[in-house]
Amino acid sequence: MGPTRSVILTWAILPALVVLLLATIIAQPPAPQDLKPKVFVLGLSKTGTTSIGDALERLGYRRLGWRDIRSRHMVHTWANGDLESIKGLTRYYDAFEDLPWPFVYREMAEMYPDAKFILSLRKDEDRWLRSMRTHVGRGKWLPYTYFYGADTYEGNEDIIRQSYRNHTENVRAYFSDKPDRYMELNIDDGDANWNILCQMAQCPGNKIPSLAFPKSNTVANWDMGVVGNNLHWFWGWLVTRVEEQASDYYYRHGKTLWRPFLHFCWSIYDFVEAIYSEIYFRVIPLAFPIIKA
Repeated sequence: MGPTRSVILTWAILPALVVLLLATIIAQPPAPQDLKPKVFVLGLSKTGTTSIGDALERLGYRRLGWRDIRSRHMVHTWANGDLESIKGLTRYYDAFEDLPWPFVYREMAEMYPDAKFILSLRKDEDRWLRSMRTHVGRGKWLPYTYFYGADTYEGNEDIIRQSYRNHTENVRAYFSDKPDRYMELNIDDGDANWNILCQMAQCPGNKIPSLAFPKSNTVANWDMGVVGNNLHWFWGWLVTRVEEQASDYYYRHGKTLWRPFLHFCWSIYDFVEAIYSEIYFRVIPLAFPIIKA
């Protein structure tokens, strides 16, 4: 006599449940117990957020920034009014930079009364705009519209400039009565920024580090030669299109019954992208100088 239907279903479902459990553990490990008081960097793109994140990492902070692909996912959850996953991730890190963090400072200030906040700026608006022209010009991305009012630079310079002004004014207004939790940092000031950072973050021995302040994510960092640049452009285009379509379906067209499955797919997608991030930011920078040579 052949196997019963219940046995067949058990053996069909069990592997899927095991995979789901493993994916959940990998995507969301236990929260660390030794985190420092949190530091949130509220600067917009191209205000040195990656450099500040690198500096915090060198101070021993567990940082969540744009190098973690979940940041892209969180941008879409924020845009759709879903802050639960964003709040949940904060339990695993003690430093945060880049999008969407500059736009959730109110929620984070209430959630973490002992957190500190740093607004990163540029010397002047024109310098920031020149950087944004290159940054936005690398490819269209729908969330640019949410943050900067446009997803293309040409012809929208005034709109993008105004987004910088509005953000700066809004952050300053919110923290005007919280001076002990807030400072501004001009990334163009270089090593002098250690003085500001060490007033907001915990520096070893309460001393200013003797090393140079990081200067990361510059135009030179993006140049990996013809092969590397084209691979990066194609991968960025592919990821952008997939995430936009997946987000649109999940939040606007997905059936309630399918939400757990779609959430599981997001977890797998995040895991794959986390591996890619490690390869892209740690392995490729070592390999491509050899290839370019």
